[in-house]
Amino acid sequence: MDIRRIREAKILLPSDQPDRLTSTGQPPTRGDLADLRVQDADWSRLQVTEHDISGCHLANVILADAHLEDARVTNTIFDNCDFASARWTNLKIDRCLFRGSRLTGLQASDITLTDVVFEHCRFDYATLAGLHATGAVAFTGCALRETAVHDSRLDNAVFADCPMPGAQLTRTRMRGADLRGSSIATLTGATCLAGTTIDDTQVHQLTEALLNDLQIQVQN
Repeated sequence: MDIRRIREAKILLPSDQPDRLTSTGQPPTRGDLADLRVQDADWSRLQVTEHDISGCHLANVILADAHLEDARVTNTIFDNCDFASARWTNLKIDRCLFRGSRLTGLQASDITLTDVVFEHCRFDYATLAGLHATGAVAFTGCALRETAVHDSRLDNAVFADCPMPGAQLTRTRMRGADLRGSSIATLTGATCLAGTTIDDTQVHQLTEALLNDLQIQVQN
């Protein structure tokens, strides 16, 4: 059992046992995706509805415009995968690792996250609604340019060294979250950061974000 500590979060990572995986280049035509190793494949517009993805390792797989709905994604590693403009609806994601993956323009709603790490991923222009962190969740070195997060609960989540230019938070709770090292100066919805932890270099950024939110002008 591999546990990674990121700041104060202890995250249970997916098991990586390549010997037990079945190599394939094509997704199953029916049923769950289980115990598969997929390398350098184009699975654009993949449809996964009411089926699970479990125990898999996907590397350099194109999943652009894929639609995952009413599914559970568990114990799976995604390396350098492309989820551009994908849709995720009503997913439970647990014990998963996303590394170096592109989630630009992702449309995600009603997502439950438990023991999930997003590492050096891009969420630019994504819309994330109804995210619920029910266990440890960490974003490390992720880009969230103009990412919109709505109606979510991300208590105790870690956002470590994540640039967030133009990110938008609306009706989102983040108590106990750790944002140290992330850029928040141009973030909107800064009041959603109540109860979070920042570092001393971010105090000016937070002030700037709050002044912009409240439309306060500072004059000499």
